[in-house]
Amino acid sequence: MSYKSQAPEPPNGETIFIAVVGGTSFGAPLKFGEGLAAAEGSFSFETKAGPSPTLYRMRYRGIPFYYIPFYGLLDKPDGEADGPYHVRAWAALYELGVTHAIGGATCGAIDPKLDFDDIVMIDDFIEWRAERPNDALAASGHSRPGIFPNFEVPLSPSIRNLLVDESEKQKEANSYQGSIRSTGTFVQFAPGRFESPAEIRAMRTLGGELTSMNQATCIIYARQFGIRYGAICSISNPAVGVRPFTFEQMQQSVQRIAAFTIPVVLETISRIPQEALAPELSSTGEPFTGSYLDPEGETTPL
Repeated sequence: MSYKSQAPEPPNGETIFIAVVGGTSFGAPLKFGEGLAAAEGSFSFETKAGPSPTLYRMRYRGIPFYYIPFYGLLDKPDGEADGPYHVRAWAALYELGVTHAIGGATCGAIDPKLDFDDIVMIDDFIEWRAERPNDALAASGHSRPGIFPNFEVPLSPSIRNLLVDESEKQKEANSYQGSIRSTGTFVQFAPGRFESPAEIRAMRTLGGELTSMNQATCIIYARQFGIRYGAICSISNPAVGVRPFTFEQMQQSVQRIAAFTIPVVLETISRIPQEALAPELSSTGEPFTGSYLDPEGETTPL
């Protein structure tokens, strides 16, 4: 029996193809866009992978978008593994027809030159000690036959360029004290804990510049589902062993970061329909026919 998604149609037959997958760069998960974007209701539905997280319909400058707070993990009962909830969040966006997504996380700075409140538009990643499903398509029961999701360009160039441009505008307009870095290599280690000084030294040796818990998962799952993804990451603390820091310093930094990043994301959303719709195979996957072992064969759905 073929699967029919239970994804609801947007009100008034409107097309919604943009989403924000909330991370810690945006501060309190349920306050995203408060006072800036219009809230237009929330919903959840049964995806092929199981119950979706709660999704919020929002609008900024006339552009509608979906918002998932904190990767969909707010709906996770204590004690359950988080992998299935990440999978369901991205499966939900795929079934809703989302093609462009933005996220971001506060991070520990592996590079000693990075400091509190700095903004980094990551363009590469290392996933170290993967503890979630490696293939979100297989885990959700979906397939994209005839599509090769290469990671040579891990994040969407069009979305990244818009995030960089809007970050530079926001910094100039508001005298933001953090620096803007247009590239960065993100490292995702063991979700759920801080790293040791030795682990951070190892990450630096491998070329890592900042580290947090969820962005590599988002990059991988977005690419597998053919969704363009850009991330505005930020520095809320030095990584362990780089310099001493306190929890209070992190708390204060996150508030400053969120006040900066949310307007950047919203302005980026307003520009996507005009500036980020050209074909971008590096983000959505290269079409192919046949198979790896039989180029002349037929591409058959799984």
